[in-house]
Amino acid sequence: MIASLLKINEGFDTIVISNILELKYLSYLGISPNFDTCSICDKSKILTLSVEKGGFICQEHHTNEKIVNSKTLKIIRMLYYVDIDKISKLDVSSSVKKEIDEYIDEYYDTYTGIYLKTKEFLKNIKYSYI
Repeated sequence: MIASLLKINEGFDTIVISNILELKYLSYLGISPNFDTCSICDKSKILTLSVEKGGFICQEHHTNEKIVNSKTLKIIRMLYYVDIDKISKLDVSSSVKKEIDEYIDEYYDTYTGIYLKTKEFLKNIKYSYI
């Protein structure tokens, strides 16, 4: 948390830093998504993300999930594993930020059972900057 606040204070993108922090908290909550291989079969050729299936999904296990940008797949994995202290540059397009943010929000809604009224307010502020 402190590293995130320091990076925001240094001028890094608040949306991306908050997404990194939200992704890091998932492992503390014991509900980490699979961002290495297909969540169903462990194939490494990934097509999209699925909240219901717990992370990356291959072509074979894709049903009705929205297809996200291939950059979104690469960046969400990188954000999941990155050490916040070691970030020296962040350049993420607004469309990729939005896809990642939507996925994280839906994942939290589905698996945590935590529904904060302030989250909607913060989401409105976030999307006004994207």
